[in-house]
Amino acid sequence: MGRPALIVIDMLEEFVNGRLSTPEAKSTVNPAKKVLEEFRKRGLDVFYVKDSHQESDFEIRLWGPHAMRGSKDAQIIDELKPLSGEEVLEKHTYSGFFGTPLDYLLRSKGIDTIFLIGLDADICVRHTAADAFYRGYKIYVVEDAVAAYIDKNWKEYFEKVYGITAIKSDDVGFVLDKN
Repeated sequence: MGRPALIVIDMLEEFVNGRLSTPEAKSTVNPAKKVLEEFRKRGLDVFYVKDSHQESDFEIRLWGPHAMRGSKDAQIIDELKPLSGEEVLEKHTYSGFFGTPLDYLLRSKGIDTIFLIGLDADICVRHTAADAFYRGYKIYVVEDAVAAYIDKNWKEYFEKVYGITAIKSDDVGFVLDKN
């Protein structure tokens, strides 16, 4: 592994505590906190990508208004609030890369390995993983820090199609230290 970074995807009020919440989404909070702490204590980069929709966004036609820009629903949950210096990027589609400076920011810091946590494994995490794969990043997905909304069998697909390595939150520190 080269230089790693954590990408926290859509850990928002809307998806954890709001209208689009699921019990599985709620179960990701403590593992996500554990992963975030492992990155912070090592001084590694943390990036947040979050839905911040406008009425004209394509997703609104499919999902209805959700995580609307400036609303409480579009805020990162308190348990995972970003610290000063941690990048927060607004996105308008599923992928954290599409229409954001994420790739540029990662490359400018020499990051070649990413760890993904957040919601939902089968939607925004999937599309972010796909775009990371297309850009040549090594990808880890912390499986107990993601939840699926529709496709509960996401892991095998990610491994076969994007070459990800799935790990548990308890193993993140070991993986970071090993490499």
